[in-house]
Amino acid sequence: MKLSLFLILFTTSSVLLAKTFTYQGQLLEKGTQLPLKEASIFLLPQKLKVQTDEKGYFKFNDLNEGEYQLIINLSGYKKLEKQILIFETNGNIALQNQLYLEKETYLAFETTVVGKKQKRDQTQKTLTQEQFLSMPGSGGDPVKAVQNLPGVNRVQGFSSQVVIQGGEPKDTAYNIDGHEIPIVFHFGGLTSVVMPEALEQVDYFSAGYGAEYSRATGGIIGLKTKKPDAGERQKKSFFFADNLKIGGLFEKNLDANSSFLISGRASYVGLFLKEIAKDNEDFNLTVAPEFYDITSVYHQKLNETDDFNFIALASRDTLAFVLKEPLKTDPAFRGRFYNETQFYRLIPSWSRKLDSDRNLKVSAGIGQNQLLVDLGEQYFNLQSDVLSLRGEYEQRFSPTWINQWGVDNLYGNAKVKIKIVQPRSEGGVSNPFSTSEIKERNVSGKLTNIGLFNRHELSFSDWTLIPGARVDRFKNSNETYLSPRFAIKNQYHPDLLLKAASGVYYQPPEPQEQDEVFGNPDIKSPRAIHFSAGFEKDFREGSLEGITWQMQFFDKWLDHLVVQSSERVSKNGVLVDQNYNNKGGGRAYGIENQWRWSNLVWDIWLSYTWSESFRWNELVPKYKHEYDQTHNLNLVGSKKLNNNWKVSSRFRYVTGNPFTPVTSSTFDSDNDVYVPGRGNLYSERYRNFYQLDLRIDKKWILDQEIWTLYLDIQNVLNTKNPESIEYSYNYKDKEFVSGLPFLPAFGIKGEF
Repeated sequence: MKLSLFLILFTTSSVLLAKTFTYQGQLLEKGTQLPLKEASIFLLPQKLKVQTDEKGYFKFNDLNEGEYQLIINLSGYKKLEKQILIFETNGNIALQNQLYLEKETYLAFETTVVGKKQKRDQTQKTLTQEQFLSMPGSGGDPVKAVQNLPGVNRVQGFSSQVVIQGGEPKDTAYNIDGHEIPIVFHFGGLTSVVMPEALEQVDYFSAGYGAEYSRATGGIIGLKTKKPDAGERQKKSFFFADNLKIGGLFEKNLDANSSFLISGRASYVGLFLKEIAKDNEDFNLTVAPEFYDITSVYHQKLNETDDFNFIALASRDTLAFVLKEPLKTDPAFRGRFYNETQFYRLIPSWSRKLDSDRNLKVSAGIGQNQLLVDLGEQYFNLQSDVLSLRGEYEQRFSPTWINQWGVDNLYGNAKVKIKIVQPRSEGGVSNPFSTSEIKERNVSGKLTNIGLFNRHELSFSDWTLIPGARVDRFKNSNETYLSPRFAIKNQYHPDLLLKAASGVYYQPPEPQEQDEVFGNPDIKSPRAIHFSAGFEKDFREGSLEGITWQMQFFDKWLDHLVVQSSERVSKNGVLVDQNYNNKGGGRAYGIENQWRWSNLVWDIWLSYTWSESFRWNELVPKYKHEYDQTHNLNLVGSKKLNNNWKVSSRFRYVTGNPFTPVTSSTFDSDNDVYVPGRGNLYSERYRNFYQLDLRIDKKWILDQEIWTLYLDIQNVLNTKNPESIEYSYNYKDKEFVSGLPFLPAFGIKGEF
């Protein structure tokens, strides 16, 4: 009896004296450091199991000393197996640890359900950040990626403009969060003016766009900034550097309700061009082309109903060179050239959810635009202060009826100093500068454009009607217009959406076109009438793999177009140059198609547009427009490889642009130059354009960092695509000038 009691007491005391241990830690995604919640963690051989909480924390209690095997097997991640040794150290019985779980791939394609995606505007095409960052041929740039979409015309290799559906560069408007900006590209069109990672998406609005926007007969390119959010990490950042530019972004959550991001970039591509220019005896690049831009976004949730957002954007470009020898066709064009373009915008916005059926949002864009072109004795110097105001009130009257009222105003105060020649230019061929007199102006002016719009959305079963109207007041030209807009869509099948849209659009004349010296004060606004119809078909039947297809027909009629005039008219009893009139017209129509096929490895886009674009005026009945491109094909493909490698490529084929041939020349003895004699306007074409681009990405995933090496090559085959013509002094000989050459960008990106 005494022996049994002794054994019981001995065993009990041994158990009571034995120490137990706690093994706890946090499970994070490798590289991104994002907490992984509700993940199961196992300890063998005891077959213990716990789950992580919302912040990825876990805890095993009452563990004895010894060796354990930790296993985590989470879908979408590589399996983690780790040996754990638990023993007493300095009396510490709680062991801390951070575990990093690596994703199977960090190159996942974004999947979108085209037929079911809700879009407020039926003409809208959207590229998300993930899509435009990885699209080859664009260098990760959002606006260059838009040029892969159907309906977007190809522009010259170093152009900094976007042309939509057979229009002209000036017919496209650009905005950031709804507020107009003067340019969207830096010098040479190599990159846009906003850090791509600071954007949530880029929207492209074409024929038939809604009443919310106006003042553009071609279309709209809209940049939408992202809401800063570092997630559970509280802060994150990245930097990159390649042979063309350098930059970085920092993003931080200030507290539970506020966050901000700031980004900046600077280029040094000019250093390479400057080295190239050293070998050119006729050309001296004194100031290499360079740019910088800064983008900052601050967001605060004021309370349950109110949100405040603030955007700051600044951009600057400079370029200078010296022509030691004059142009072959124009002895007057030589010497120093300097160009500087800069602007900034401050955009505060406030939104309130008044109740479950009513919303209000107001915003302002405050900024300044500056443009300086210095040609020595000739110059152009513009400085304008800009204020844009937008507001929208939305009310849901019933489950089937939504109404929006809005205001879209633009004000400006500009000062212009200009001294420059205005040579006759017709069909893209200009007379030599020396054949025209120098004109000089020093003027100040104001701009006032008032816009009011109303939009309704009425739903009836599978049908949705979207009538709208807009009133625009252009004070400078003393015009007021009512522009009706209408769209309709039918969800014919869960995977098939039918749609159509139409509208009337007015675009105020350019300031120089209205100037009393360089233009015509009586000039009025061009008008366009749009119609489009098409469908969106999703063949995936709920799967994440398969094909989507979008098709659209568009037709745009243009009248009251501003064209150059050589007439002399009487004003106040005096004969003066008319310079411009509204006697131009045009039409552009075509069919756009976009197919996309994707699975877990491949992502392939095919965009094809067939179109025709014509213009006419009082002297020429009908001719091909400068941007008439019958066939425009873009094939983009990406493939994920093992070990976080990805290869992507783009092939472009576009019908050559029309140009006006010079068929003769006349010697001007007074100015010692030859004056070109033009053939039929835009009656010949450049050779068809084709280009192959390639991009290779490789990622290395560390516990708290992700490093990427990338090689983005534009024009891999170094195809000599003609973009312009250089004539001899008497126009008898000509030489085609090629556009973008073989252009590699090799760089590194670190994410923290």
